[in-house]
Amino acid sequence: MSGDGEKTKAHAKRADIQGLRAIAVGLVVLAHSHFPFFDGGFVGVDVFFVLSGFLITGLLVKESERSGRISIPGFYARRARRILPAATIVLVAITVFTALTEPLTRLKVVVDDALWSAVFLANFHFADIGTDYFASQDPSPMQHYWSLAVEEQFYLVWPLLLMLLVFLRSSRRTIFVVLALIWLVSLVWSVWQTNQAPVDAYFSSVARAFELATGALVAVLTPVLNRLRDGHRVTLFVVGLGLVLVASLAFTDTTPFPGWLALVPVLGTAALLAAGTGKEVGPSRLLGLQPLRHIGDLSYSIYLWHWPVLIIGDKHVPEGIAGTAVLLVLTLVLSELSYFFVEQPFQHGKVRMVRGRWSLVLWPVSLALVAGTAMASNQYSEGELAKSREAAQRYYQEHPEALQEAKPRNITKALRHSLKLADDGAPLPPELVNGDLLGRDIWQEPFPCYASFDDPTTKLCPAGDLDADKTVVMYGDSHAGMWMPALDAMGRKQGFKVIPLIKVGCAPYDVPQSNKGEAFPSCPEFRDWARGQIEQIQPDGIVLAHRGMLFMDSSTPEEDWESGVRETVEDLSSITPNIKVLGDIPKIPWEPQDCVTDVDATMESCTAPAKSLEITSNALTRDALEGTTADYVPTTDLICVDGRCPLVVGDVVTFRDKAHLSLSWTKIISPRFAKMVGLRFPQR
Repeated sequence: MSGDGEKTKAHAKRADIQGLRAIAVGLVVLAHSHFPFFDGGFVGVDVFFVLSGFLITGLLVKESERSGRISIPGFYARRARRILPAATIVLVAITVFTALTEPLTRLKVVVDDALWSAVFLANFHFADIGTDYFASQDPSPMQHYWSLAVEEQFYLVWPLLLMLLVFLRSSRRTIFVVLALIWLVSLVWSVWQTNQAPVDAYFSSVARAFELATGALVAVLTPVLNRLRDGHRVTLFVVGLGLVLVASLAFTDTTPFPGWLALVPVLGTAALLAAGTGKEVGPSRLLGLQPLRHIGDLSYSIYLWHWPVLIIGDKHVPEGIAGTAVLLVLTLVLSELSYFFVEQPFQHGKVRMVRGRWSLVLWPVSLALVAGTAMASNQYSEGELAKSREAAQRYYQEHPEALQEAKPRNITKALRHSLKLADDGAPLPPELVNGDLLGRDIWQEPFPCYASFDDPTTKLCPAGDLDADKTVVMYGDSHAGMWMPALDAMGRKQGFKVIPLIKVGCAPYDVPQSNKGEAFPSCPEFRDWARGQIEQIQPDGIVLAHRGMLFMDSSTPEEDWESGVRETVEDLSSITPNIKVLGDIPKIPWEPQDCVTDVDATMESCTAPAKSLEITSNALTRDALEGTTADYVPTTDLICVDGRCPLVVGDVVTFRDKAHLSLSWTKIISPRFAKMVGLRFPQR
């Protein structure tokens, strides 16, 4: 990715390395652009890791052989000139653009990410918050900085260790053995961690160290590789390029990675480097063609710019090929500018103040620039939001009829009032709950007993009227948990106990499901456990709820869903015929926190359009229940009216994320919910 920018003779002769850089960044961009057949293009990062290990180690070993020592200050000065100017410019640009165009809640996330990226700890940060490159939530525009962090963490240790080996007058053979041990330990750890904690492994510098060590091993073997025959070089080139391309075409976002599968692109890159070491044969010269060399020159800037341009720009261009093409052209333009006006001047000493070891000052300067930009952007955004709230306060003072009661009794009337405000262009009420607090306005706060993705069971935590003789089981996924506050209030008022059997991401019906495309064995295990609990409890009623077909894993999802619902309900009806199946709610198109903290937000902009009401599973569920003892209970009317769903009703935000109701709103609608569910308990 970054490599080293110092122009040694060895480096200058390796035009094929620039071609490899072009291939690597091209694969990454293809994958992140969702180009067909290149889902595994993320292995371009692994190609970069091997190249970086090769270049850095080669320069350090040659320095030690030439002068008998390694200059650590000189090394970090070169690294500063190579990586910091462009990386800092991109971080600053992303932060400023976010402050000018995004809500305050989004800016706070970006500021946090920028600071972690500036200190090259982004990989730990993203692993800690459970980031997944391929997840459905909006990713961070700085997420790609994790790979820069991995490189820098490796180079905090490796040059010092190499300096010690040089001080001990170690030979290349000894250096090779030490590197081989690092390689082996890292690979074993990578395989283990990929199986146990795949997200942590993906971002781990320890799990990735063997990739950089592979390049370092090739660099140490340079004297041996110089003697390779032309036929062997051709074979290495063909095999190496084949391995890299196979990985990029065969791997997907569900491939366990890095682990042992990372050896495919890593060893492929090592073979390509070996093929061109000492002498370039015909195939290797292809990598040195001028177009590839130019893209290779730009590769670092392309890597830095492509991800934020794709993530941020996606909201501002049309969907499809045309929009993606515009973003890729913009990436190239920014990369050219960044390369010629930022990278090159610093690398070649044209910036006088940071020549030689003075370049070390770039480390604190970079951090200061990013931190200062973050603080200024945050203050600007908070100031703009305060102005919006003041304007909203004036509006409602001038239009007192627009105010609603805090806890409306007539839900439909309250929803329609919000829609009228939207049509009138009214701003959001100034008394709205702070956007940061919305994330905690969720059912798990009062009802913490539920199974996570990995748990096959959970504790039983009764709610409702704990002294009642009647018992109702709430069974389902997080959308069942979402309704627990309403069912709890219903139980307290009507005199029945509520026992939740809830597992995140696991519908209560006998349907095939997966977790982000991977096997989800804990889901059927939980269903078996829950079925046994229901058998023991012998409830007087069962309420089932689900989040649509989100986690379905089937080639015929609609057929499997309908049959799974019917079979599950018929099975449970042998325990009690009193079964209610709740319909799913719409998914809104934006995060509530972002909408209510947007400086330009209005009641209209925070109202979901009718198209978001289309829920395939509801019609299938309703059809599946025909002829059974279960009743289907539609729930859309609790949050939507006349084909639209207002996010704000009175001073309450109805959703806490794109797909779950807020705890506050669920409590408000609980009386209406009770009437709609209408549980009745026949005498036994």
